[in-house]
Amino acid sequence: MAVVTVPVLDFIFGRPLLRRQIVGAALAAFGVWALEMGQDLSSFTSDDLASLVQPIMFGLGFWRMEAAMEKFPTEAARLASGQLFMVFLVSLSYLVCWSPAGDDLMLQDACNVLPAVSDIIMWLSDPSIVAMLIWTGLITTAFTIYMETLALKTLSAAETTLIFSTEPLFGAAFAAVVANECLSEGGWIGSALIIGGCVISGVDWS
Repeated sequence: MAVVTVPVLDFIFGRPLLRRQIVGAALAAFGVWALEMGQDLSSFTSDDLASLVQPIMFGLGFWRMEAAMEKFPTEAARLASGQLFMVFLVSLSYLVCWSPAGDDLMLQDACNVLPAVSDIIMWLSDPSIVAMLIWTGLITTAFTIYMETLALKTLSAAETTLIFSTEPLFGAAFAAVVANECLSEGGWIGSALIIGGCVISGVDWS
């Protein structure tokens, strides 16, 4: 949905859209849907509907960040830091507000329990946990967000979200190589649509 959200916002606020951008975004959106739904392309639950909030917010974020990079083209590092700080605040707020205060509460999800100081010290003394924190925190989050922000200096938000539509494609390929998973028929159809959408949107056919 992020690949659709940005062009829609552009259109609403008066930015002209090329036909190839519309076609490419539509193909990529249908491709992601087919890839994510797998074999059962007809099933769509309320949970799937709720999950659409995330890509819509991603699209809105890219759209606003494009405007910020146009206004502050040399401030990619500071803009990325602001995004990371906001993610930290929202995550911390969720953890604090939804953490169980006692054993008698219904919510007992281990992911929603505030850790004790001794737990934190124990985790930080484990090299494997520290390595995972560095990888997920610095490489795949901080560095990635910085590069995304830097890319918006030369790419539009619509182009960026279109490229991001290939994320599930790479995830499926990685799962096939590492976990020996196989793409379903819907997965192959989705992959072809995503690649086709990127090609159509990125090539000037005139």
